[in-house]
Amino acid sequence: MRLIPPGKDSGSFNFAREHLGNLLPELSEIVQRRRILGISQRQLAGLVGKSQSAIAKIESGRVSPPYDLVKHIFEALERAQSKSEGRISDFASKPVVSIQKSDSVIRVLKILQTTGFKQVPVRQGERWVGCVYERTIARHIMETKNPNDVLRLKVGTIMDEALPIVMGDAPVSAIIPLLQATQAVLVSRKGRVTAIATNADLLRFIQQDPGKLVMKPKGSRGTDSADHC
Repeated sequence: MRLIPPGKDSGSFNFAREHLGNLLPELSEIVQRRRILGISQRQLAGLVGKSQSAIAKIESGRVSPPYDLVKHIFEALERAQSKSEGRISDFASKPVVSIQKSDSVIRVLKILQTTGFKQVPVRQGERWVGCVYERTIARHIMETKNPNDVLRLKVGTIMDEALPIVMGDAPVSAIIPLLQATQAVLVSRKGRVTAIATNADLLRFIQQDPGKLVMKPKGSRGTDSADHC
């Protein structure tokens, strides 16, 4: 562990960053995060018990603020993001339509056709063991001379890996990388799967309330009003 040598400025954030390097964020991240969240300098000042002018000086680099104050500011920004961002449970679909590993492929196909789903999670008893995608069934049918042979197969012979399981209170942004890879995720509450979230669910949610998707694009800038809001 690297120790910070004592000195009259050892309590300042800049001094701490000089000795701890990348373990601490850049002060420039304050204005970036604040603007992404749509928080004014005055509002941020209220959250940390300081004046708007103090926040302005920190963001402009005109002062070397105490480490404890900067830590307090970043904690306030994290809390603000948590409150402003939607949760996965806000748009996940209930109940979860699933099939058993021992079911036939033709049963899965009927579910896909009647519901319009692109995938169906697979269970073995109460365990989630796989997932059958519409595209997987189509590929198997095209690769065989007799499609009925595929339809008579057990789901377990063609299923893909099980869908990821995420907590319902996780932020919306956390699900995006998973959906890019799997098209759907199972959503749990108190250790029990209660819903499923798909790409289609996410798109509908964003269209209804775009403000609930709070991301952190690097270098993103917003607009400030007269008091740098």
